[in-house]
Amino acid sequence: MRIVVAEDVGFCFGVKRAVEHVKELLSKGEKVYTDGDIVHNPLVMKELEELGLKKINDIPEDSKNSIFVVRAHGLPPARINHYKKHFKEVVDLTCPIVEALFKKAKNASKKGKVVVFGKRDHPEMKALSGYAPHALITLSPIPLKEEIVYIMAQTTAPLESFKEFVAEEIKMSDFAKAEIFNTICDVTLRRERIAKEMSRTCDIVFVVGGKHSSNTGKLFQIATSNGNAVWIEKPEDIERIPEVECVGVISGTSTPLYIVQNVIKKLKVLGGEEDE
Repeated sequence: MRIVVAEDVGFCFGVKRAVEHVKELLSKGEKVYTDGDIVHNPLVMKELEELGLKKINDIPEDSKNSIFVVRAHGLPPARINHYKKHFKEVVDLTCPIVEALFKKAKNASKKGKVVVFGKRDHPEMKALSGYAPHALITLSPIPLKEEIVYIMAQTTAPLESFKEFVAEEIKMSDFAKAEIFNTICDVTLRRERIAKEMSRTCDIVFVVGGKHSSNTGKLFQIATSNGNAVWIEKPEDIERIPEVECVGVISGTSTPLYIVQNVIKKLKVLGGEEDE
């Protein structure tokens, strides 16, 4: 059984930056708080919490001696300003690509209607609402009658779904001008292409990542639509493999490299040999 590993696995730049910065702060003995998952991976969050990171719902008593970190998905400006009033320091670890989307939506909202293809309940979209309060965030096209419309996407959205959304939105709406911005992260786009190709050439594809990770879910959806795929968070999730010639391994951008490496080790124990 051949094991084919995607050429691009492990953390993306934004996630790596956020996780390493939190670890650095904790290693210096700082008290570090946040108000949600830094990244959508339970194993990564477990590690950070064991190192001392604390998640809060209310301002802690020792806030004046502590640091608050903004997670990679970002937060609404009002929330960040609120934390700045209570903590000795606020470290903004918003992914630069996500931050660029926020700025684009904010600037566009001053000139016309902003429509964002995304999940309203996703942390990234909740944060965007703070920058562009009147933006329409939706996964389904909605008929609009506007002078100017700016259409963009959640950074982890599937490209093909975004294209279909844009086509339908234009078809059913009435506006004089529309500008389309592909704001999907390049790293996730590259992994989309790899997932599609791998699912067509391998008998089974193991998609490694947290079950709350949008970009991992996207890879699983693509791999499933083209072949057989299994979504796992850790090596222990693999109990057995049917007799096949080839298995593929790909990961979401919030999955650390060591977990992918441990998955490969598990597959080797089960009889696989990694392609060179």
